[in-house]
This record gives sequence, C-alpha cells and structure tokens, in this order.
Amino acid sequence: MRLIPEYEPIEKLQLCFVQEFFNERFQCGKTLCQMIRAAHPHAQVELFASSADLPYLHREFEQHHVDPQMLQVHCDSPGRIYLAESAPIFAECDDGETAGILFSVPKLQQAAEVEAFGRRLVNRLHVKPLEMNLPFRPAALAVNEDVALLSQDAIKEEDREATQAFFQEHFPRQTFNLVPSLAGDVTHDLDMFLWPIAPKVWIVSEYPAHTPQARSIAPAIEILLAHGHTVNRVPGLEPVIYADINTMPNYANGVILNHAALVPVYGRQEDEVVQRILHNYGYEVLPVDCTDIILSNAAVHCLSKTVPARSPAYGRTA
Repeated sequence: MRLIPEYEPIEKLQLCFVQEFFNERFQCGKTLCQMIRAAHPHAQVELFASSADLPYLHREFEQHHVDPQMLQVHCDSPGRIYLAESAPIFAECDDGETAGILFSVPKLQQAAEVEAFGRRLVNRLHVKPLEMNLPFRPAALAVNEDVALLSQDAIKEEDREATQAFFQEHFPRQTFNLVPSLAGDVTHDLDMFLWPIAPKVWIVSEYPAHTPQARSIAPAIEILLAHGHTVNRVPGLEPVIYADINTMPNYANGVILNHAALVPVYGRQEDEVVQRILHNYGYEVLPVDCTDIILSNAAVHCLSKTVPARSPAYGRTA
C-alpha cells in the first residue's frame, strides 16, 4: 500500500459549515463561499452541515453569491469547521482499491462526534476502513511520492514510535520521518509551512536565517533535498498575536484541485510569489482571501478534504 499524495487527481472537494463561533468571529462562511465558487469548475464540491445550520448556510450563499446548484449539501456534520481533522487519510491498496485510515482525536471537545463522522464518511465513500488505533491529526502528515514527514510536536512523545511504526509497516514503499513543526506555531501542523504540489516538488515557507522559525524548518528541508526533491521557498509571514489570537499566516496551507490550486492570500505583495511558483508548475491559481480565517489558525487546507479520483465510489480506478 501507499499513501496518496494530495496533488494526485481528485474527484471531490469536501467542506464543512458550522454556524456558531468560528463563522461569527472568523467569517468561515465567507471563506467557504470563495472556495466553492473557485473550485466549482475543477471538481465536484460537497459540503456537510447539520440541519440546524442550513438556514445560516443558505444565508451565507445569498450574501456571497453562491448558487446552491454548484455543490451538494449533506445534512451531516462533525460539528467543527476543520474538516481535515475528521476526514480519513486516503491510501491506495495493492489491489488498486482505496482505503481510509481512521484515527482517534482525544484532545478535541467533540472527539466522539469527530471520530463518528470519519467512520460515516468512510462508509459513504465505500472505501476500506483501516484502523490506526492511535491519536492522530492528518495535518501532522505530509506526503510526496517516496517521502512522508510526520510532525513530532503534534504527536505525544510516548506515541511517536508507535505512530511511525504504524505508517512504516503499512506503507513500506514510503519512508516516514519525524520532523519539528514550525517554531511559534501553536497548531504544530505541517501544513503551516509545507505544501507538496507535484511529484517530488514542495512549497516551503522561508524565514530569516538564524531565527527560531528557520532553524525549526531546516530538518524537514534537509530530508527533502536528500531524497532529490525540489524545494520552492515562499515568504514566511510575521505572526499575528493579540488578545487570544496567536497565529502564523502562511502560503503553504493550500489545496490542489487537479490542474488548479486553491491558494491562501492576504492582500499583500508577497501573495504574488506563491502564485508565480504554481503558475510555473502549470496550475491555474485560485486565490482565497484568508485574512480573517487565519486568525483561527486555519486556512484553505485545514477547512477541506479532497477525495482521490481513484475512489471506487466515483467510478475511477488507478
């Protein structure tokens, strides 16, 4: 088996809408509507929301010019906007079928709801469930061809060896390396500074030399270069810290949709750098304003999940 890199062909972009708090404070609905409008020509869009949240969702559609015909809405929800943390990790079995790795998320307040949603999603997609039986978050993993990186800071020290062993045992064609997360990032997620965009090609944030951020990123870059991968650097932005906000805006938290890329932007001159790199690799760039949503420590990748095109549920094979 092998883990499926997220730049490979996809069938669907999945999202989740929750009215309370995150939508009201960080305008999650506005960001989701941008993503829906941008993604619609490139992939099927599927959105999950509880029946109680549907009136608020349709109000967002009206306000931000989303035609409900652009997507399919399911009255189901994990209760959190960060769909990536509850959706399965997709893998390709030796027989060509798709598997969905299921994991526990004990740190979350809605841990039981999130885990149950992941199981329902695996059933809905008709993919093979693969039980990890360990606490994990998909954003603690970044995969590109033969190389996979695991955020050591997102995994409890007592679980690191077992987590690395699980992945190495089930996916022997890929090597799994524990690396530090971005210094100063409270999420400890790899998608806050690393983005695999094509086979053996990455976008990686860049910070001034000798800063804690630059030192923290160095081990991951060394591994990628040692495996012959190409690393494209993009500006690492200054943190936003005030009141209860502590976040690291970045350009790595994006999503590949076949020949297009949903890219976080912030209305800054630096936005052009990541867009130019993606253009050079043949992608149509679809900017998404993440100025508000990043204050919740999330951007495009955190809010979504892509379903591989080879999934039997959608009639594709490898």
